[in-house]
Amino acid sequence: MKLYRLGAIPWDETQAIYHALAQNQQEGLVICRPSGRCVCLGLHDDLEQEVNMKYCRENNIPVIRRDIGGGMVLLAEEQIFFQLVLRADNPLLKGQREAFFVQFLHPVVKVLSDFAITASIKLPADIVVNGKKISGNGAGDINGFSVYTGNILLAFDRPAMANVLNVASSRFRKQIKLSMERYLTTMGEELGYLPDYEAVEARLVHHFTSWLDLEPGEYTQALRTTVRGVTKYLTSPDFLSLPGKRTKVRQVKINEGTYVRLHPFPQCIKTTAAGQSDCGNRHGGPCLGYAVLVIQNNKIVEFESQGLTCLEKYNISLLAASLAGCCWQEDDVKMVLTQWLHKDASGAVKIFRDTLADWILAT
Repeated sequence: MKLYRLGAIPWDETQAIYHALAQNQQEGLVICRPSGRCVCLGLHDDLEQEVNMKYCRENNIPVIRRDIGGGMVLLAEEQIFFQLVLRADNPLLKGQREAFFVQFLHPVVKVLSDFAITASIKLPADIVVNGKKISGNGAGDINGFSVYTGNILLAFDRPAMANVLNVASSRFRKQIKLSMERYLTTMGEELGYLPDYEAVEARLVHHFTSWLDLEPGEYTQALRTTVRGVTKYLTSPDFLSLPGKRTKVRQVKINEGTYVRLHPFPQCIKTTAAGQSDCGNRHGGPCLGYAVLVIQNNKIVEFESQGLTCLEKYNISLLAASLAGCCWQEDDVKMVLTQWLHKDASGAVKIFRDTLADWILAT
């Protein structure tokens, strides 16, 4: 199998190269890094929902869509990519995809160990250090070939990542940034210095070579020509604007099992037309209140509400404290709500327990 150690290459080529190998029906391992930033959409992402195009234009951040799944990511110079392209009938691929991910990521865990960073694989496809993601990975099928891609974060611009996301609330954006600070890490942060790119790449080559039968591959003119054609396709307006999966609740994945979610309040719970007309959020439309939730391993670890005029007389801070650590499932959430509402002496909002539960559990 060919090894393409390409070093720093143009941002669009980092994504086009593995597509080009599959298009040419060539197996190979690519190790590279982008020479500039870009936003990379997954195949099923919706451009309009996911990307803050105004911010990208103002900050000269181009956008590309890959032909495999996974979420939208910010790619930058401080990331090293490893990309494996295999025939669908390659004997290495026997068994479950999740099991193969363990094989695929094991060399990367060894690289981190070489730098005295103790890392582990969090299934299905993350590498973590003390529970914080340091490597995000994905897979898909292109032209009958199986493609596995991943990266190592040497450094990461969390504010830029938060800003390229198209979100409706500044509070939501702030919580995304905060969650990235809590649940992502980088080699630079773990070591206290930025490691040498080529040294990291050399260790990747060493450990992948001990698993795969690799020989140096040449980035030929023919392959470059294919890559140029693929870049035009992956960055074309038609491909970028493909309709993607839209969700009622905006959700941003931070790492495996950790999500930041924006839950619009479903309805005004003031019981009279006069009461609703007095609500400052109405303006003839739906309630503008919302909650920001951080869900980790199916538990609520953060709950913050904003603009809930309907509930301004009640102890929302107590609800937030009560929900912390609650399993994000119907029975547990309803139990917390029952206990919270029981402490309301007037009983005015008891009849809205199910509405509140539906709001918190919305998908």
